[in-house]
Amino acid sequence: MKKITPNSSPRNIIAGTPEQRIAQFKSYLANHQHLGTAFRKSMDAISRSTGPRIVIVTGPTGAGKTTLARRIYRELASIYRQETEKDRGFLPVAGISAVPPSGVSFNWKDFYIRLLSNHGDVMIDRKLAVPRQGEIFCDALPMSPLERSVVDTLRRSLESSLLHRRTKVLIIDEAHHLLMAKDPTRLEYQFEALKSLTIETDVTIVIVGTYGLLDIRDQSGQLVRRSEIVHLPRYDIRSETDKAAFSSLVATFTRELPLEQAPDFLSDDALEYIYTKTAGCVGILKDWFARCLEQAIKSGDKTFTIDDAAQYALCNKALRTIIEEAMDGENRLQDEDIEGINMLLHNGPPKVSTEQIDQGSKRLKNRRPVGERLPVRDPIGGFRHAAP
Repeated sequence: MKKITPNSSPRNIIAGTPEQRIAQFKSYLANHQHLGTAFRKSMDAISRSTGPRIVIVTGPTGAGKTTLARRIYRELASIYRQETEKDRGFLPVAGISAVPPSGVSFNWKDFYIRLLSNHGDVMIDRKLAVPRQGEIFCDALPMSPLERSVVDTLRRSLESSLLHRRTKVLIIDEAHHLLMAKDPTRLEYQFEALKSLTIETDVTIVIVGTYGLLDIRDQSGQLVRRSEIVHLPRYDIRSETDKAAFSSLVATFTRELPLEQAPDFLSDDALEYIYTKTAGCVGILKDWFARCLEQAIKSGDKTFTIDDAAQYALCNKALRTIIEEAMDGENRLQDEDIEGINMLLHNGPPKVSTEQIDQGSKRLKNRRPVGERLPVRDPIGGFRHAAP
């Protein structure tokens, strides 16, 4: 791997309070290779006049998706800064994080309320449903305005707000929470709600989340046609380019640690261990080093070693889950060979034989109804019979 000499952090940072030193490191953003590539692809998809109406930014946990979303937001705000200064009512880009539901399904009502609030809607508490007849009784507890608001009313208000403020791009981080539906067959409707929003407002929606977002994309051909995927991958140690980039990233983070002496993690064994315990994910690496930094500051240590860092790494079971999810998502993003498409167009889908149909029908026919006992003999002889 590429060898880079570590440097010490600035003295003014080292002299700060423990909280300042930790906050300083957490706020540092490394402009690494995969982040830069995904950023350029995202901006290209957003800026194209003939581009998709929905841009799906996806990748494994800890790859830096939220960092990418914030960078896109800042770049778009910078592009429209002069126009925004001339017209204070112009809001070119809006951003929100999709909050996981407290129940079993994603709460669109809560989503619209949060987005309207972030969008500067000052009359959000006036969007009410018609009072129910039961509310005429004086003993009934009054409902708050937001509790009486309805999803359709909020949706129309959001469309009106986006049009009025001429919003160009809406960024939804943690968008995989949109997939939390009680009925998995309704995933298509989750995506349709976003697609309809783009049609009514001419807004490009950027949804950022895990590989679970691919479940929405695969619902129908219309959804695939209107969307484009931008992949923010982890670093793969099997690639020499990724290996060198990851090594450089480790060195960059060690230099930014506000310690008197930067950790020396440049040996091949140390880099191999660090890669294994992060699965090649930048976010996991940074969070790990932040935990090590906090402990070193509390202990009054000048630096920390690879053995010290091992105490604060993710457990192997957690890593297996992360790696398996990442590899599954990477496989789903692999394109199909053109030969398979040609065979499908010329020959149609594979036909199911009559024998397979008969076997399936036979299995369904012989399936025992729920609650019906198996035909087994009951035990006998458990009681002594009376003599004749």
